[in-house]
Amino acid sequence: MKKYLYVSIIVLIIGVILITIYKYREQDLGELVNMENVDKVHIITEYKDSYEFEISKVDQETINKLANFLNQYKVKLTNQDGWISNNEDERFELYLGYKNGEIEIYTIERDVVVSNRVYKVVNAPLDYKWIQELERDINSK
Repeated sequence: MKKYLYVSIIVLIIGVILITIYKYREQDLGELVNMENVDKVHIITEYKDSYEFEISKVDQETINKLANFLNQYKVKLTNQDGWISNNEDERFELYLGYKNGEIEIYTIERDVVVSNRVYKVVNAPLDYKWIQELERDINSK
């Protein structure tokens, strides 16, 4: 009986360790935001007092460009509860509409990605000028 108890405890401990390692692993930013299921995109790089918009469908080429851009950055989950912006001039919001109808908002800064959790960009800084150009391309269509 004791033998089964010890084996069960060891299996439980190993399971918790594996789940923790998986949760805090380094991953592509594109994988984190689930770019494979995105069909709507809206980017805000400049904040105005009152800004209304409708998140709209974009072509597959634009989604692929954004996915390639995001996939070049690696992120890792942190233990931070809150987040304070350190680089306001290099921050943007990424609104993603998924094929299942859900919408997610990501605040991305030079070296931080914030959604419902805070992620550190391992190979920071993000190319802010590139994202500004993509925003202009999307808004001009």
